[in-house]
Amino acid sequence: MSSRSIAGHEIRRLLRDRALLVLLGLMVALAAYAAWNGSAWVGQREAAIGLLKAEEQDTKDRSRGFVGKAPSVLPRVQPVLPPGPMAALSVGQAEAYPYTADVVALGDRSQLLRRVWSDVGNPAVQAAGRFDLAFVIVFLLPLVILAATFDLWSRERERGITALLLSQPIEAGRLIAVKASARAAIVLLPALAIIIGVAACSGATSPTGLAVLALIVFAYGSFWIAVAVLIGCFARRTTEAAIAAGALWLLIVVMAPSLVLAAVDLMVPSPSQMELATALKAQLADTARQQKLRHAAEPPAMRSPAPRIADAVRVAYADLVQADQAITPLLAAYAEAEDARRQVLDRARLLLPSVAVQDALDRLAGSDADRALAFQQQVLEYWQARRQLQKDYLDRDEPQTLAEYNALPRFEFQDTDGLPQRGVLIDLAALAAATLLLLIAAWSMRRRLATP
Repeated sequence: MSSRSIAGHEIRRLLRDRALLVLLGLMVALAAYAAWNGSAWVGQREAAIGLLKAEEQDTKDRSRGFVGKAPSVLPRVQPVLPPGPMAALSVGQAEAYPYTADVVALGDRSQLLRRVWSDVGNPAVQAAGRFDLAFVIVFLLPLVILAATFDLWSRERERGITALLLSQPIEAGRLIAVKASARAAIVLLPALAIIIGVAACSGATSPTGLAVLALIVFAYGSFWIAVAVLIGCFARRTTEAAIAAGALWLLIVVMAPSLVLAAVDLMVPSPSQMELATALKAQLADTARQQKLRHAAEPPAMRSPAPRIADAVRVAYADLVQADQAITPLLAAYAEAEDARRQVLDRARLLLPSVAVQDALDRLAGSDADRALAFQQQVLEYWQARRQLQKDYLDRDEPQTLAEYNALPRFEFQDTDGLPQRGVLIDLAALAAATLLLLIAAWSMRRRLATP
């Protein structure tokens, strides 16, 4: 009995099974809806960004009339984080972070993002997750694969033909490998084609992105094929194999991520935003009180000749800088606590195949936490640059000119080159390692294949 004949038999048997066609048809319908849902979300986000840009331009146009009448005119700017070219693939953590900011040059740093937290979506939606293609891949693709491969060897055991099959000139390990490969070709490859097709139709048209998506789906599907192979090594009845497949799906996809997150919450709890807001408010109030007392005790000296820009403006700017310096340690401590927690979660994902795949899809779609945090860092740098403009006008003692106003820099988010790809490669490496461990475990149990 050759490998080709074994594979041909498996393929013919699966093709005669109408349940497989039903499963693939259901996957087409769910993937299409998920793709439409992701595309609709991208459209809503782009429409909101368009409104923000129009409002920002209107503010800039209305502020033009004040140029020359004040030391500087730095109108409110609302930077935005645009969706990536593969954004329809996975909403991911995009709704857990602000996609816009509120940059007021003479405002304090703590207000950059606080005013836009109301734009973050419903917490219930964040907890459940959007029904996007990433959800189909992470949660539903394993069910389709397991439904077609859970009885990889248990059916032969129930029929009592294991001894007959193993009497042929073929090793048990090779036999199970050929059967698994044949089923993977009939189930995984069509599922891969469905996912790539609907992703392209949803607007994710980047050739490189689609190629990486295909690699992620193939690697994740291979992991679940390896799970089925392991089940086939010890399950003696079809019912046992079905129960084991369902239990492993529930453990790997649902329970393990929740348990790991609970453990991380106990070891490295998330810093409290409420405590931070309270501490910032108290610190700013205390700083303002000290400044008021100092100004009352030390009135500013009168200069002769008087500068073109009044010294009171310089005093107000110095007070703003002092207030920023006062709250910087509080913000730094909060950011450090968040970074420590994020690093633990980042390492934990490598132990969880479903989380690693979700992370890879988020990075591919540009909806990951690293991109959102890079946006926040760039917003901070942009705000600091606008603050520096105010200082430059004060230092030269010349008000802003209309030409300088027209040349004010605009915010453009710059994606971090190489970082998403590096994260995806790490996720794929973790997934490949998990698949290899399963195959090694199955190979060590190959002698059990002969057990009736």
